[in-house]
Amino acid sequence: PAPVVAPVPDQPDDLKLIVGIGPALEKKLHAHGISGYRQLATLSDEDIDQLETAIKAAGRIRRDDWIGQAKTQHFRKYGEQL
Repeated sequence: PAPVVAPVPDQPDDLKLIVGIGPALEKKLHAHGISGYRQLATLSDEDIDQLETAIKAAGRIRRDDWIGQAKTQHFRKYGEQL
């Protein structure tokens, strides 16, 4: 089953601003319905495990703290704390 994610933003966020996400991983994330900081920032542990398996990035999301970075980027862009 696909991870349960937050609503898709009207315009995709630049996920490449998150350390550890380059153009290739950004494309994989988009292919799995992740295009916004809020979506990354609100992933559950189960969602992270499923997503890492799907994009073949074992351990990467937690190791590079994509969740924390996504929260920071979301706050910078939208002024909203997650």
